[in-house]
Amino acid sequence: MSDGAELDQRSLAVYRAVLLHREADTTALAKRLDLPESQVRETVSRLIDLALLAPSWEHPGRLRAVSPTLGLEVLLQREQQELAQRQHRIEQNRAALASLAAEYTAQSQAGGLEDTELLRGIDQIRTRLETLAESCLHESLAFHPDGALPVESIEASRPLNERALARGVRFRTIYLDSVARDRTTREHAKWMAERGSEIRTSPTLPMRLLVIDGTTAVVAGPRHLEQPTALILHSLVVVQAIRALFEAYWEHATPMGRPVVPVNGGLTPQERELLRLLASGLTDDAVARALGIGVRTERRIVAELMERLDASSRFEAGVKAARLNWI
Repeated sequence: MSDGAELDQRSLAVYRAVLLHREADTTALAKRLDLPESQVRETVSRLIDLALLAPSWEHPGRLRAVSPTLGLEVLLQREQQELAQRQHRIEQNRAALASLAAEYTAQSQAGGLEDTELLRGIDQIRTRLETLAESCLHESLAFHPDGALPVESIEASRPLNERALARGVRFRTIYLDSVARDRTTREHAKWMAERGSEIRTSPTLPMRLLVIDGTTAVVAGPRHLEQPTALILHSLVVVQAIRALFEAYWEHATPMGRPVVPVNGGLTPQERELLRLLASGLTDDAVARALGIGVRTERRIVAELMERLDASSRFEAGVKAARLNWI
């Protein structure tokens, strides 16, 4: 049996037998469905947990089927709860990584960290990344939170990617949703996908990140520094935590090229994230940067959302969005 609020064919068959044929005995169900009674008992227990089967009022000790309409409502509520829990785990991971970054800053200023390399400047960073790319044998995971990729960056990485692909390296990359509007990045993603890479997009990403073979992680330094920096981490405990963060985002990301499905009152994931960022107190510039879009585009989306909410101010829009469970 699979976990979560989902129905496999066996569950549907048992539920249908109870609903349409009034079968409420596991022995009779097993005979009708030609299944082992142990599997039927397991499935009945699962359907009770999902609130699709309930005790009979007329026949104590037997079961009745819950209305499919009510059952659907229950399943949808469970899905929404699980989604909220997964989102909470992402936020916990985000907070853990922020704490790690703060710890790194404090310790590096105090004299360095074990199992780490601190890189300063574009040349040093690119040289080290080239070495890591050539050493990659199995898997490359990456966040690209800066929106569209520069042409020179694509051209520099393509030979490295070609050689890694030839070695059988599996690439999984998450870009921002906004790159769908950039032809150069789309074409590069298509080129990678045609060679077996998996590409997804997310409304926001917490940092620029690269994980090589599950043993080495590269995290970009803060943007406000005078020169670019990167931290290379070799501690397996830390790398595993960072990989878990990647997997949490990967689970919620949308395969590139697939239409984005609106949720929560017709909001796209990008619109929902924009509202969340505004509610957290970020400025238009900071929100636009996090989403990888221009400030004018961000303000246009805000105006459209205010119109949909029939709000005369951003504060009112935030209140109404919270009431509608949009954020």
